[in-house]
Amino acid sequence: MAKYAIDGQDTNTAATTILGVDAGTTARRGKVYYIECGSDATPADNAAEYNLQRYTVDGTSTAVTPQALDPADAAALSESGEAHSIEPTYTANAIMLAWMQNQRATYQWFAPPGGEIVFPATADNGLGVQSITVAGSAVNTGCCVHFDEQ
Repeated sequence: MAKYAIDGQDTNTAATTILGVDAGTTARRGKVYYIECGSDATPADNAAEYNLQRYTVDGTSTAVTPQALDPADAAALSESGEAHSIEPTYTANAIMLAWMQNQRATYQWFAPPGGEIVFPATADNGLGVQSITVAGSAVNTGCCVHFDEQ
């Protein structure tokens, strides 16, 4: 089972997808096991709420090429994107993870063994890190996601 990393960034305005990963057109199931988010903007006391949520259509974004954590592994079949100009079609109430974050802090989530968050082997179905609400000013937010394909 090959493991991959993706990273992306965008301004965390309300209802904006920072980074997404999906089964792509070759449809392969994936499991997210690590997420890290933070901001490189000048420190201030701004806060935001983020969700990792399932989607059924990946929207329009700038492509991000998944990088194999082991260089001996083949290229990923999954697709990913950042800075969405057209948001993915999110599944109502399919929130897999939710967190609140101050701009001055970095957030990390590690899946417990067997607790990875799965996206199905269905074309363009996946998971997106989306800013939901922003308190204060919107700032540049970057996220890194690690996942494996099965």
